[in-house]
Amino acid sequence: MDKLKLVKTIVFVLTFLLIFSTLLFLGTLLKKTHNTEKMPEKEISLRLPEGSYIKDFKADNNRLYILSIGGGVSDRIIIFNTESLQREATLKAN
Repeated sequence: MDKLKLVKTIVFVLTFLLIFSTLLFLGTLLKKTHNTEKMPEKEISLRLPEGSYIKDFKADNNRLYILSIGGGVSDRIIIFNTESLQREATLKAN
């Protein structure tokens, strides 16, 4: 009889742990999918000369390559890092 009580207790404890861990997992998953925090908007300036405009751009990994023309200066490609939100380099055409 004692063996049967021991088996019942073990089954009860394991069932409780299974249900508890499943509810904890679902709660964590629900929190991550319904994250209501918004990222703060950040205004970034590329410091382009007056009259210039962006003709084309390409994204590659965490870099953004921006072709800017006009503004009284030669055409240029701006390399912008999207993770650090910083301009890495400017390549100018001669």
